[in-house]
Amino acid sequence: MTLKGDLQKKSYQDPRTGAKRRWMEYSKVNRWLNVRNKTFDWAPVVVVFFSIVFGLFFFVIASINNTTDAQTLVVDMDYDKQFDNPWAMNDGRFSFTFGRTYDESMGKENRVEAIYGLGLPAIQANVSKDSNPAVDGIENEMNPNTWYRSFPEISAIDYVVFALLSLMLPYGLYGRRRDRIRSRVEAKFPDFLRDLAEYWKGGLSMTVAIQTLAKGEYGNLNEDVNKMAAQISWGISFGEVLDMFTERVTSPIVTRAVRMVDEANRAGGRISDILLAASFDAREIKALETERRQEVGSYVTVIYASFFVYLGIILVLAQTFIPAIVDSAVATGSTGSMSIGNLTIREVNEVWISTIFLYSLIVQGIGNGLAAGFMANGRLYSAFNRASFLLVVGWLVFELTGIGTSMITPQI
Repeated sequence: MTLKGDLQKKSYQDPRTGAKRRWMEYSKVNRWLNVRNKTFDWAPVVVVFFSIVFGLFFFVIASINNTTDAQTLVVDMDYDKQFDNPWAMNDGRFSFTFGRTYDESMGKENRVEAIYGLGLPAIQANVSKDSNPAVDGIENEMNPNTWYRSFPEISAIDYVVFALLSLMLPYGLYGRRRDRIRSRVEAKFPDFLRDLAEYWKGGLSMTVAIQTLAKGEYGNLNEDVNKMAAQISWGISFGEVLDMFTERVTSPIVTRAVRMVDEANRAGGRISDILLAASFDAREIKALETERRQEVGSYVTVIYASFFVYLGIILVLAQTFIPAIVDSAVATGSTGSMSIGNLTIREVNEVWISTIFLYSLIVQGIGNGLAAGFMANGRLYSAFNRASFLLVVGWLVFELTGIGTSMITPQI
């Protein structure tokens, strides 16, 4: 208890600013004294647990939504490519849009209210609504009503996307944050070893050297240097202090350098030379990692470019090519297959094809993202982050362009 009180009261004056600082606050003393206790880090477990929970939650919502949506199918009884009940598409229990859906047959004031009152007027799509399903619209019904639906529209397939993001993104963000902190420590660690060697060469004891370095600026390494200074002042050997430092930082570069210094210290070598060698080795490893990222960057760019090219092709097909085929089938009065030269095209279900396109885009985005992440730095969190980014981009493009999709195949 006296030791804790003394540590809390002990202070020093910053030579640059003149401000007085305590070596440590009382709340940190217990954590520093118990640093040798190998406590299990529960943070990754908690992140993974909640990721799985939210992922399963969205999968269950998608299943319920798909089941309730299947109870009312979109139909086209006279095969004129005009929906008899367009409001039944994606009408599951948890489906919703960011605006209203409305019929062109509504009164003018109601249509204006629907467009400007609650919806997103700049993001809308429309489908044809058959004004009389009993009449063949191809021949007799040339002016079908227009059914407008606001987009983005959240349906069962969107909840599947949310589930995939829940499984990947939380751990990706957590790992990125931890790796950035570790990277900052690794960047300052060679400077710390070099300065420690210089003080040692100057004739200072290890205790005084580390306590002096604790007043310097080493970024995210400052707290650990302060801990090392406090531990040495308590009479803990330099080797044990280095071991405790390695346990806290959990960095391969730091572990390699500390092991080198520790072994040299036990063998009785010149500590200053070993510290300089370890500093040089750590700096070279960081330089090699930077060089590796730069060399792999071009390949990662190619992976991103291939995904966006694929996305562009999918958009052209979904927005232009497939609707053109459908219009050609309607114009020729075909209810079955149609022929273009020697090419025979069966009846085209536009929503079904768009859904297949979205599925392929999800697979492409996740696959390309995982490959790019592992290629960039070999870390799982990086792969999850890049896969989540490409998945969100592809999904947003489909939603904002109003391409109709559904987890079930509409019977039209």
